[in-house]
Amino acid sequence: MTRYRYMVPLSLAISVLLITGCASAGPGSANEPPNGPASGPVSAGVSVTPASASVRANEMQQFSAAIEGSGSTAGGFSWSVNGVAGGDATAGTISSSGLYTAPGNIPSPSNVTIRATSSADATKFGTSTASLLNPIPLLTDVNPRTIGVGQATIHLVGGRFTSGAVINFGATSLPATLVSSSQLTATFTIPTSQTGNVAVTVSNPNPGAATSSAVNALVTNQPQVSATAAARFLEQATFGPTAELINQVQQVGFQNFLQDQFRAPMSTFADPPTTDDPAPLQRRFFTNVLIGPDQLRQRVAYALHKIWVVSWVAVNRGDAFAPYLRMHQQHAFGDYRQIMEGVTLNAAMGTYQDIANNDKADPARGLNCNENYGRELMQLFTIGVWKLNQDGSLQRDAQNNLIPSYDQPVVEGNACAITGWTYAKATPSTRDWPRPAYYNGQLQAVDSHHDTNAKLLLDGFVVPAGGTASQDLKLTLDNLFQHPNVAPWVSRLFIQQFVTSNPSPAYIQRVAGAFTTGRSGVFGSGQRGDMQAMMAAILLDPEARRGDTALPGDPAVKDDGKLKEPILFILNLLRATGATSDGSPLIGRAANMGQRYLFPPTVFSYFPPDYQIPGAPLFGPELQLHNTATAFERINFVNSYVFGSVGSGTAFDIAPFGNLASNPNQLLDFLNVLMLRGKMTSAMRTSLLNAVNAVPSGSSQNANRARTAVYLIATSSQYQVQQ
Repeated sequence: MTRYRYMVPLSLAISVLLITGCASAGPGSANEPPNGPASGPVSAGVSVTPASASVRANEMQQFSAAIEGSGSTAGGFSWSVNGVAGGDATAGTISSSGLYTAPGNIPSPSNVTIRATSSADATKFGTSTASLLNPIPLLTDVNPRTIGVGQATIHLVGGRFTSGAVINFGATSLPATLVSSSQLTATFTIPTSQTGNVAVTVSNPNPGAATSSAVNALVTNQPQVSATAAARFLEQATFGPTAELINQVQQVGFQNFLQDQFRAPMSTFADPPTTDDPAPLQRRFFTNVLIGPDQLRQRVAYALHKIWVVSWVAVNRGDAFAPYLRMHQQHAFGDYRQIMEGVTLNAAMGTYQDIANNDKADPARGLNCNENYGRELMQLFTIGVWKLNQDGSLQRDAQNNLIPSYDQPVVEGNACAITGWTYAKATPSTRDWPRPAYYNGQLQAVDSHHDTNAKLLLDGFVVPAGGTASQDLKLTLDNLFQHPNVAPWVSRLFIQQFVTSNPSPAYIQRVAGAFTTGRSGVFGSGQRGDMQAMMAAILLDPEARRGDTALPGDPAVKDDGKLKEPILFILNLLRATGATSDGSPLIGRAANMGQRYLFPPTVFSYFPPDYQIPGAPLFGPELQLHNTATAFERINFVNSYVFGSVGSGTAFDIAPFGNLASNPNQLLDFLNVLMLRGKMTSAMRTSLLNAVNAVPSGSSQNANRARTAVYLIATSSQYQVQQ
């Protein structure tokens, strides 16, 4: 039987399909357009209002739908975005009532299709087009507010910043680095002609290009302090001077710099990807303090870590340490009472000092309140062992004996007052007591395990019986915070961290006065324990600043300063040379010098504050880490860094120094300020000059000349002591 094949023209076939309704326009219900943005609104029995809309990132737009002709909304509608029911994070989401929320990041293409389909008849639908626009940026602060001419870095704080945003500094548009949606930064050169108030704005790019309102910055070209004084101040207040910051402090002065640092955007510690590896947090610390804008906050947070010790030796959990480190940053510029409570209820400290699951005493079972934290809270963190005068000197009784700050009954009282605290619940079904370690939240009180007996605290104060865990904790911390020892004890600890190992009694008393009153010049809230007031008092005190103008070898400052601990020694050098680093090789290098970050060996920290230099009537806490082996590690580190490599991910550009090396005197002048605070002795300069001149000159050799000078300075004893 013969079969015949009929050839139908393509145009006719398409016409037949359209007439019979057999063609499908997409993978959804009948007559649904393809997934993805439509070129315009489509209607098949449903009208969507508005027919089109412009929506900025993270903003909302209400859409409504009705059956065409009748205007009925009976049965309701199902909503989708670009063919996805309810939408998604890329194109935006839409609720069951048609409320559309644009995504935070604008997709490409930036138009999306909103579709409403009748729930009663799926063949009826309608669409609308939403054109997505970048948000209008919000600028709330410029840091610093007072800026010196020359090389400068500004940090802008606000919100709704997007990739491709630019900073408008007056009439100059600066390509910006997007740190986050709330922070931008840019480094640029301000000409000497651009002084006075400058309007600063942020412009987000298309689609929907928009500019923020302005915040003024003041550009100045009137130096307030010398370059050498600025360098010395920065050695105390930051993780090391840089050429840019020396210029900034020189132009704006110490006070303006401190005001900007108190407002600087905060560096962060992200939650680590694993719970048992310290390296992610260690790396983040080194990158934060190497390039972060909040140098003083980071120095204070680092000091708090060394005073209120939690060690990875006992708490080897990244999820414990990240909240602990963030807490120190957040409290750095608050008040000391806030620090006391925050650390006490921190889950990492709860593990380290046995606060968590510290049960009430039960003589029948032979249980006593755990005394670990009750003792250390006084001995190390707040008042010390002996009663002090306000200048930090030791009080004595009529028989010339030292007077203890507390005794064993007070230790027991403290211990029992801080019972009944345990970890937050990991899940609702977690048992009430004792709870397993969980670090995503502060410790919580379980009053049935709190000792409700009366407790004896400092100076005869008695916590009345019957109190809750929260009530007794407040009374205990308040009792400690108001003790006269707190101001001089804490003041001395912080002076040692920032300025000198051996502050005079007068220096301690002045800082203790700022702690007590909460005021230091223009700084402070007037609240006892104000950290800004205390830090301003420490850094601006005449004893801290007397070395700014002292000549090398001046006997008036011979006992001032302190040895740079390994972490500060490394970071001082990297910051001075403009290094970049992911932090990885710095962890082991610091450990080789005796200081493994996050691993203080005991509750007395990496080194105790009262370590005395053998054979000398002076304290030298950092010197406990210094011996023949660690001294050679310092030299080896400098040699590897300057002439080779300390590891992948860490490097610096020698060119700016090499460009000066054709004139050795000019090179040494520059390094004298940057690395030695202008304190290079004539004998040292002669030796350095001879060594640099011994390296052949010429464009190909200038880098080696510069490396030689940097190496010799960085390995000198003068560089390794902050004075």
